[in-house]
Amino acid sequence: MYSQVLINISNPEDYRFFKRVFAAPNAKACRVDFVANNAIMFVYLKLKGETVFMPRRGQGRSCREDNFSILTGRLTYAQACRVYSGFFDFIEREQPKHGWDLYILPSGRLASQSALADYARANGIDLLYTGYGNIGNKTFADPQGTDMQSYLYQHVEVLDEFSVDLEAFRAWKRDYTAARMKKHVIGQARKLDLKTVFQKFVQVMSCRVEAILGYAGENAYGFDELNKLKKADDVALDAMDWETPYLFFPMQVSTDAQIILNYHKESVIDGLKDAIAMAREKGLKLVIKPHPAEINQAIPSILSKLRQEHGFLIVNENTFQLLDRAVEAVTINSTVGLEAKLLDKPVTFLGNTFYAQFSERRLAAYIGHYLVDEDYFQDTPFSEANFAKLMDRARLHVTDRSEVARKKSEVA
Repeated sequence: MYSQVLINISNPEDYRFFKRVFAAPNAKACRVDFVANNAIMFVYLKLKGETVFMPRRGQGRSCREDNFSILTGRLTYAQACRVYSGFFDFIEREQPKHGWDLYILPSGRLASQSALADYARANGIDLLYTGYGNIGNKTFADPQGTDMQSYLYQHVEVLDEFSVDLEAFRAWKRDYTAARMKKHVIGQARKLDLKTVFQKFVQVMSCRVEAILGYAGENAYGFDELNKLKKADDVALDAMDWETPYLFFPMQVSTDAQIILNYHKESVIDGLKDAIAMAREKGLKLVIKPHPAEINQAIPSILSKLRQEHGFLIVNENTFQLLDRAVEAVTINSTVGLEAKLLDKPVTFLGNTFYAQFSERRLAAYIGHYLVDEDYFQDTPFSEANFAKLMDRARLHVTDRSEVARKKSEVA
């Protein structure tokens, strides 16, 4: 059991989740501190009465150039290096004082989080990465990272160690998919209302304050960000042709970390072009569904032009119905790929994802055992069992006894 925990915090959503986690009955012995990577969260947590730190920018250390903060334009390389240096200086100075024995890094993709992780690995401190489970009422947790950076991606065989009841899993799968055939809501759909504009304005002002005071914030937005607050124009939709055999390609948001970090072409349009070629090769009609959270103004016109050239359909039907009636699906590495597997549908992954390595048994083990049975967004109490599972996950790299892990240990 951990006694001193440090959580890197970016937004109120993560804070609410971890307040639930550490309110579990068996979490009372844990002292929790926070380190914010933006001034808004620093002030927010101060007002909540939490122990929270906000490092200042530093210098002298280099951040990896493939960091998400840089690739998405949140920070320049020079800015990311200063954030990385500031967080490394902070943890090097404060760790001996506080004795934190676990760092929790939601997503783990940012420059600040890279600094904390590098220090932890060099000094034998455990790490825990968390994220949405992409299945209802589930949370992902891993000791090494999320997506293809995760321990699970490198050691998918750990799923083979879990006991699985395939009949029970198939019954769950039937119920789960049947419910989503009736109603499938994508939670990331964005509303560009007055509240959203105000929040972005506050974020821009916060970045200005961080720059003046020298804080190591993860964003360096200027007022030009406000000009980007335009939902992408709706592309003209086609009537769905359910009779013609088709290949289904679900669009992902063009700035999705899954594309930027885990797909070698780094472009959703390049993924679409691969899907066009695949449909042509298989003699299938291509059907695509745009993502409702897309805000890139260039995407609709690109889709319209490619549709004129290649004759695919652009629709907005229920995703599960589109999957269910497709001959097969192709995705970069969207959650829809996992959902295709739940429907026993052939699916091709263009990007790097552990979903591609899932047999039915591994899929059952992943959903039933690897994921934590708690919804990231609900306000229900965290159970003792799920708190223990979450904490145990940080030690997976030590406790894993799968065949591949044993062989690697023997070689070492």
